[in-house]
Amino acid sequence: MKKIVALIAMAIFLLGATSGVFAAEEPVKIGYLRIVMSLPTYVAQDKGFFTQEGLKVELMPFDSGTAIIEALMAGRIDCIACTGTDGLWYAALRAPERLKIFLLYGTTFDNKEDNSFSVVVKKGSPLKGFKDLKGKKVGTYPGGSSVALARAVIRTQIDPAKVIFTEIAPPNMIQTLAAGQIDAFFAPEPSGMIAVAQGVGRYLMKGPLVLLQLRRGIPGAAFAFSAKLLQKRPEQARKLKACLDKAVDYIRSNEKEVRPYLVKYTGLPEAVAMSISFDQWIKLDEYDKRAGQEYFDLLYKEGAYKERVDTTELYYY
Repeated sequence: MKKIVALIAMAIFLLGATSGVFAAEEPVKIGYLRIVMSLPTYVAQDKGFFTQEGLKVELMPFDSGTAIIEALMAGRIDCIACTGTDGLWYAALRAPERLKIFLLYGTTFDNKEDNSFSVVVKKGSPLKGFKDLKGKKVGTYPGGSSVALARAVIRTQIDPAKVIFTEIAPPNMIQTLAAGQIDAFFAPEPSGMIAVAQGVGRYLMKGPLVLLQLRRGIPGAAFAFSAKLLQKRPEQARKLKACLDKAVDYIRSNEKEVRPYLVKYTGLPEAVAMSISFDQWIKLDEYDKRAGQEYFDLLYKEGAYKERVDTTELYYY
């Protein structure tokens, strides 16, 4: 009888151990946008950091922030690496318990420059400053938060009600400016760099977000886990965060070496990839959560959100 009990106990142990192995082998599905901010994902993949942690990953590219967030909320991917923070806040309005942010990209208290946005006018345009935008058409990326951010920046100089904002899909922004259908655009880099390099545009202002004077910084993009991954496979989430944090450290020490990954994964022209200025990838232990709340509150005041979100509750610790 004791032998039978021992055999049953051993079988249960082996079954549990085996199921643990299978669970560990389940790939982590990482969604990413083909943008500069996703660079730690490219580095972790090509430098073998995922493999070193024993993680099997599946990288899944997406073409829009809306699509990648919907995939996370629906459980089709386990992680976003990365997308706009403003889109994650929209998702949090619906279901704050279904995502957790674990890495950010943007400016910090120590980093006074803004390398993420620019305001560009057509080459040869007579416009010299924001005050000249009165009565003019200004292109922004689609979405309420994009328009709200543009309004907030322009409000530092003139009443944004006197500007005509036009939402334009990112691939069409430069050609719309070239065709004279807009007088200027407010958009993330490298849109400005490419417009200038193509001889279509010139900068009206580089780094306009500094006008907002958000002294703790602006976390414009973020990496996030699904709650499902955290609940069912917490060890994989921990390892994934470690891999991407390691990639951030590698970027900081080897920036020139990793820039070609932007050509490989995003399709940026080599000249742009090798020269575009970065903001900072910010690990959670370096991050002031008040910065995110202040940025959200600014967009909220501009009408981007119908309800206020406590963004300090959305982080993975």
